[in-house]
Amino acid sequence: MDFLPMPHHVRRLEGRFCIRYNGCIMLQDTEPSALLYARMLRDTIREETGLVLSIRRGQGEAGDIVLRPDQALAERAYRVHVLPEGVTVSGGSDEALLNGVMTLCQWVQRHGVQLPALEIEDAPDLAARAYYLDCSRGRVPTLATLKRYADILCRYKINQWQLYIEHTYLFRHLSEAWRDDTPLTAEEILELDAYCRARHIELVPSLSSFGHMYKILSTRTCCELCELTDSEKKTFNYTYSGDHHTLRSDDARALAFITGLIDEYAALFTSRKFNICCDETFDLGKGRSAALVQEEGEHEVYIRHVAALCGHLVKRGITPMFWGDIVYRHPETYARLPKETICLNWGYLPNQREDEIRTLAEMGATQYACPGVCTWNRWLPLMENSYKNIRVMCRHGQKYHAIGMLNTDWGDYGHICHPWLSVPGILYGAAFSWNAQEIPFDEINRAISFLEYGDRSEAWVSALAQLTDHEVWDWFHAVRWIEEGDAAKQAEILADAHVERVPTENAAIAAALERLDEAAAQLRPDQRQLLQAVHTAADGANILNEIGLYLSREPSPEQGDALAVRLENWLYAFLQLWRGVSKETTVRRVQRVVTDYANVLRGRELPRNLHP
Repeated sequence: MDFLPMPHHVRRLEGRFCIRYNGCIMLQDTEPSALLYARMLRDTIREETGLVLSIRRGQGEAGDIVLRPDQALAERAYRVHVLPEGVTVSGGSDEALLNGVMTLCQWVQRHGVQLPALEIEDAPDLAARAYYLDCSRGRVPTLATLKRYADILCRYKINQWQLYIEHTYLFRHLSEAWRDDTPLTAEEILELDAYCRARHIELVPSLSSFGHMYKILSTRTCCELCELTDSEKKTFNYTYSGDHHTLRSDDARALAFITGLIDEYAALFTSRKFNICCDETFDLGKGRSAALVQEEGEHEVYIRHVAALCGHLVKRGITPMFWGDIVYRHPETYARLPKETICLNWGYLPNQREDEIRTLAEMGATQYACPGVCTWNRWLPLMENSYKNIRVMCRHGQKYHAIGMLNTDWGDYGHICHPWLSVPGILYGAAFSWNAQEIPFDEINRAISFLEYGDRSEAWVSALAQLTDHEVWDWFHAVRWIEEGDAAKQAEILADAHVERVPTENAAIAAALERLDEAAAQLRPDQRQLLQAVHTAADGANILNEIGLYLSREPSPEQGDALAVRLENWLYAFLQLWRGVSKETTVRRVQRVVTDYANVLRGRELPRNLHP
């Protein structure tokens, strides 16, 4: 597998093209934006060969690399011709030309100065190939980190990106919600939007606007708009905040409030799409709107709110998007939504069924298939699960004429997984949303190893995959146990985790780390720093596994003290890694969970409802 995504049509030809120091990258009748793509190609050639080509505008000559538009091609199609006398990259649009350049860059990575002749004709299966990053429930990446994400997305032809926001944007009149956080600012969003636009990535705003509004609705400023009373008096913990709060539906002020936030946020983006989310409205009808829900029905109240928000956006020329799992259960109500609405159809199982996507298609819905990178609540991603889930969801999407794929990266319970450990999952999404044809797990991992990490042994990603799926006392169980005040329920959580498997799984972690260390020697030097994140994540999984096993046995003060010391030293390394890529944000909450465990290991009694 020479490319990622794999082009649909590749034909090998006779001969080779030799890159020469005095050759040129020629921009022939291109848009001004193509200068960036030419520079990307020039930089790749310099990094892979040491040769520095000049960039010019005009007609190419023998020995040149020519970038040009071609109106005979479909809008999303591109061609790459590598011939002994020269190279031509043609695109049916400026975005398609960029995609062709990214393909040529990978050919240079593979072969350096001597490029085997070939012809590529290619276009994507899905028009929208998107990535969804949770920036609310744990990590808020720095602007430098966000730009690095954008570079990765561009390199692998992902053309849409959404940042999930609940409260972590600096809304002008919501200081109580973000005062103890480090939110994204308007200037950061504006700069990121421009950076993405130059790379043909549509940065789409995404804002919780019904459920999952815990932080905003637990403030004294906004608590009267919450479905549940006394929301401002609740003490934070991950378990509670993940399940609450929902915007009330019986007060016109609530709708006016959320449309005001939508308008303020949408103004920062050049995209004419907006994801209102509206999923998991767990509290609906359980508080202030109980009488309304009892009178009209829960789904009627739900769909009226969603339709109102969608209508508000459509009037402003913006295409609304929302998570479509609730409307899937009530197909008779889909017609209540504006025809422009896009349903985001999620499912995260390795063998995810097609029922939801098929049903929405039969309803006439415009939809995206939405798989996931499978990192949430884990130190290390479930890579094979992610591969299988993304592969099958892209197939379902193609089968039922979805217009896009949105690959999700959620941050439940603090977003503990290091960002760059999501990259293989992001690239599985890039591969299968562009070309849904079968690629074996090992084969795609070899391609990622070479193209993303510069690993000429092509062993790194397969070794990383062997390190995953060994977390027994995973973060989900660990958080629920430490936040649970009832001993009987704590015992149920322990039993559910099956901590008796810890010795076997920790031995597997140790063996996988040995293989990773061997493969790391072949990584490109700038990628070897990832080993720090991998070792820290693996040790975190190992220590937590041992803690789960310890909790299931009679306490041993000596063993508890030793585990606490290991845990606290590990925490220091984790915090250093966090601060290298993410704002400070709510990392102290992760820190508090870890230090609570250290206190338990030392035999100290924990006060309940301690979390800020």
